[in-house]
Amino acid sequence: MTDSISESRLYMWRAVIAIVHADHVVTPEEKELAESYLANVPFSEDQKTILQEDLLEAQNIEEMFNQITEPVDQAEFFGFARLMVWCDGDYDRQEEEIFSRLKDIQMSRIDPEALKNMIVESRKAFDLERLKEDDEFKSEAKDLVSLGRLFDALKRNPAFPGK
Repeated sequence: MTDSISESRLYMWRAVIAIVHADHVVTPEEKELAESYLANVPFSEDQKTILQEDLLEAQNIEEMFNQITEPVDQAEFFGFARLMVWCDGDYDRQEEEIFSRLKDIQMSRIDPEALKNMIVESRKAFDLERLKEDDEFKSEAKDLVSLGRLFDALKRNPAFPGK
């Protein structure tokens, strides 16, 4: 089976590489970081070719970003893109403006009701896990108390070693 990543993840990487061109200068550091991603992420050969072409020719960052469909990929874009723009030690105004626009796009995608429901469900799952852990702790504590009582009873036995 050949390696490849999802379409959403590919567009995340395409958007990361597109940001390299934001200031119209591809520095050696940016190129090196992009090439390290190409070498270490399990892209298919076709995906690598697309990304190598993107490194040579600027793509529209917003178009690439709008193709990122998975929330985890959308979130991780910002981390990888920030690494990319900072790797040459220069974060210019143009890159800052692009990040601001992309964050606005990201925020417009958030459905407040769905987010609220996700938080409520997550909290319920957390509370259930805590209750389960509390029950396990109580059970272990009972076992320890029972073992302590057994040990105390054994110590009172004249045949107990050490008496």
